[in-house]
Amino acid sequence: MHNLVFLILLYVPLLAQEIQVIDHKIVKDIQPIWPVIINNVLDDSTSFESVISLDSVQSVMEGYRVQVLATRYFERAHSFAIIMKNTVSDSVYVDFETPNYKVRIGDFIERESAESLQQDLVQMGYNSAWILRSRINSQASRIKY
Repeated sequence: MHNLVFLILLYVPLLAQEIQVIDHKIVKDIQPIWPVIINNVLDDSTSFESVISLDSVQSVMEGYRVQVLATRYFERAHSFAIIMKNTVSDSVYVDFETPNYKVRIGDFIERESAESLQQDLVQMGYNSAWILRSRINSQASRIKY
């Protein structure tokens, strides 16, 4: 008797389930939306051969840079760097040192050159400009594109 009750309790849920028939003609796989990959490494004005022919070794050495701004916000540092690129003729860098983005200008080997730029920036109204010792890109190995 117990065996009969056990078998009924075991098979009744199986018989109570609905059988679903799936029509495979209707069901379709959803196509994934792949990201668009844009390769901007070389623009129209630069050929691959000319880039390969340039020396890609860049020498890094000790020197001086002038720091003009330190902020926690990348957008502010980036927009200020664009302004500085249009204002001064030296290289402009945005470096991240926790927790700030720092806008720094120049690759100076001699401190006197950095002091000259600092004085020019102070005369333009950037009173917080100060000189710091930093690793710089060597002037001789810099490649202009």
